[in-house]
Amino acid sequence: MNNHEILIVCGEHSGDNLGSGLMRELKTLNSNFSFFGIGGNGMIDLGLQSFSNIEDLNVIGLVGALLKYRKLKKIANGLVQEAIERNCKTVILIDYPGFNLALAGMLKKQIKDIKVIFYVSPQIWAWRYNRIYKISKLIDLMLLLFPFEKKIYDKHGIPNKLVGHTVVNNVKLAYQSGTDIPLPENSYPITIMPGSRSSEVKRLLDPILESSMEINKILREKQMNPVFLLPNINIKEESLIREKIDEFKKIDPTLNIVYIFNNSARAIALGNFVILSSGTATLEVAMFEKPMIILYKNSFFTHFIGKRVVSIPYIGLVNILSESFICKEFLQEECNPNNIVREAMKIIEDKDYRLEMVRNIQKVKMGLGDGRSSQIAAGAIVELISSSPESSLS
Repeated sequence: MNNHEILIVCGEHSGDNLGSGLMRELKTLNSNFSFFGIGGNGMIDLGLQSFSNIEDLNVIGLVGALLKYRKLKKIANGLVQEAIERNCKTVILIDYPGFNLALAGMLKKQIKDIKVIFYVSPQIWAWRYNRIYKISKLIDLMLLLFPFEKKIYDKHGIPNKLVGHTVVNNVKLAYQSGTDIPLPENSYPITIMPGSRSSEVKRLLDPILESSMEINKILREKQMNPVFLLPNINIKEESLIREKIDEFKKIDPTLNIVYIFNNSARAIALGNFVILSSGTATLEVAMFEKPMIILYKNSFFTHFIGKRVVSIPYIGLVNILSESFICKEFLQEECNPNNIVREAMKIIEDKDYRLEMVRNIQKVKMGLGDGRSSQIAAGAIVELISSSPESSLS
């Protein structure tokens, strides 16, 4: 039997985690699946033929997208041409809606009967709800992470499947495959996570390290022994992170920062609380039921526009899912050491405040599914492919 080639595209590291889990399950269901497109190391290790570095697609906000428009357009054209040459009939687009919805439109125009699966709904419930009409024309199956999204897609008659969030299973696997992180006796570990995307790291690393230095000073005066765990998954930014750590250690030699590569789950599990960038990582922290402080910084222009189009007041996924500010968010100019340190000390010193936050985080955790999201998603995709008159699956 000939291989059934699938174009699969993700634009950031969280998408690579989703894609690798999905690819693994699809191969279990049918060994004749082969994959080409764009993905990260996890997907490449599973056999993806990737035509571009995942970082080439990495942009944040409107300004970033405008600056990279020509490059992104060239990448999209290349993927369409590759799909045509391979007579590809199945496409899986993971998150990254600005690029991937445009790519879906290009593919639908060029390839007859192509099936487009979108994994992770664009946040239409937060902004740009009118995207639902574009989705209804382009997407043959929407794979949903959260229960409240299903009502939206059912209302508009768009084929969908609620699969739950892969973070449930991914975090368990990451923890099991991780390595022990040795800590000094009687230490007080705090986990600091400036983000996986290069732009996040560059914007958030300084305020996080400045805050860590101040927290270190306060806790040492209280005869505590703080240790700051800094996990990183973006190898491109390793040099910058290490240089910054050395820079801050020169200012305060008592500052104990432990740099860790590709071992985030163990670092989160050890931390008494976590200071981190907004994004999927907040759900990873929720899986360990840890208090957190959520940070976000973007260009002035992107933030200015965003404030006028976003229809919900939250940016952190744990807050969005709970529909309340269960964890503090510091955005833009509020993302500064004064605010971060003040909130950190409240988490450390106010037991009732900390326990209430943990209780609310536990409620979010319970709504993330049972850990079978990749299996459910793969099954829905195989069912869609098999229903096609031209399907070669058996």
